[in-house]
Amino acid sequence: MTELEKYIIDQLKQLVPNAVQFEVRANIGDKSSSVEFFATIDGTKYQCYDMIDNGRIKEKDFDVMVKQLAKYIRTCSEYRPGEINKFSFVAEA
Repeated sequence: MTELEKYIIDQLKQLVPNAVQFEVRANIGDKSSSVEFFATIDGTKYQCYDMIDNGRIKEKDFDVMVKQLAKYIRTCSEYRPGEINKFSFVAEA
């Protein structure tokens, strides 16, 4: 697991502490960001926006996490300014 993936998983575990696996997709640009994840809990895979709609996670907390991730990713060596940087991975929690 890369340092970036570890950071993202650590952030997601704060939102969904009982998840055992995360599937993450993030598109980060200089001024834009989009993050989507699936969390596996008790053998069931949940999509982040469904978890917000169902009250499993708070939308405000999700939005704060997305902003933190975007800010962090923009400082990483893998980040390419002026482009939409796409990150996708699956990792155990």
